[in-house]
Amino acid sequence: EATQMGRDTTDGPLAMVDRWMLSRLQEHIKTVTEAMDRLMVRRAVHSALYLLDQDFQWYLRRVAEEKETPERKGAVAKVFNEVLDAQVRMLAPVTPHICEEVWEMMGRSGLISLASWPTYDEARVDVEAEENEALIKSVLEDTLNIVKATGITPKRINYYVAAPWKWKVYLEALEKSISTRVTLSVLMKDLMKDPDLKKIAEIATKFAGQIVDEINQMPNDKKGRQLQTGVVDESQTLREAEGFFERELNAEVFTYQEEDPQRHDPKKRAGLARPYRPAIYVE
Repeated sequence: EATQMGRDTTDGPLAMVDRWMLSRLQEHIKTVTEAMDRLMVRRAVHSALYLLDQDFQWYLRRVAEEKETPERKGAVAKVFNEVLDAQVRMLAPVTPHICEEVWEMMGRSGLISLASWPTYDEARVDVEAEENEALIKSVLEDTLNIVKATGITPKRINYYVAAPWKWKVYLEALEKSISTRVTLSVLMKDLMKDPDLKKIAEIATKFAGQIVDEINQMPNDKKGRQLQTGVVDESQTLREAEGFFERELNAEVFTYQEEDPQRHDPKKRAGLARPYRPAIYVE
C-alpha cells in the first residue's frame, strides 16, 4: 500500500497533521545527513529506518479514515510520496538491493544509487504543527492511562481546555524563565499589571503557584518552541482530532472550554485544565 501511495503524486491542501509529518521528516533528514557525514552509520540507520517509521506509523493512525476521502486523498498521497521518497534515498547506501526494488515499485525512473540525497529544508519545519500534534499525543496517552487505572470501559470522554487567562499566566511565566529562574512573587507582580488578571488575583496566584516549578524545570528548547508557538487553540486542535480519539478509544468524545457555562461537567473537572494539559473526565 505504501508503494502504491508513493506512485500517486496528486496534491491537495495540507492539514495540520500533514504539516507535522513533513516537519518531522526534515528533522530526520537533518539527523541522518549529519550522521552519514560523520560516518556514524548506525545512528543514521536508526533515524532513517526506526525513528522516521515511528512518526510515519503515527501519521498513518491519524489519517486512517481520511486517506481515501476526496478532500484528503491528494494531500495524504503527497505526504506518503515525500516520506517514502526521502526514506528510500537515505537507506540506499545501506540496503541498496531492497531500495532499488522499492524505488522501481514506486514508479521512479533510473537507479536509486544515482538519485540525489534528500535535502533538509528549514522552511518546512513547522513548530506550530509539532506542538499541536504533541498535544494530541499527550491527551491520548493521558486518557489511556485513566482508562487503565480506573478499569472502566469508556462510553463518553470529555476534554476541558484551559481558559484564556491561564494562557496569559503560563506564557508570561515561560518568558520570564528563559533568562532566569522565575519566582512566584516576581511573576505575580508583573501579572497584576493586567486589569483582567487583577480581578481574579486569588485564583491567578494559585494557578501560577502550580506551574512555576514545572516551568523552571522545563528544558530551554521546549520553552523556546512553546513561546514561538504562543497560545495554542486547544479547542480547535482537539475537536479536529475527535474522530481519531473516538477510533482509538471506542467512545464518544466531546471538547469544552473550561469557562463554557453549557459544558457537561458533572464532576467539576474543568477547573483542573492547564495549557498543554486539558482536564479529562471519562464516563
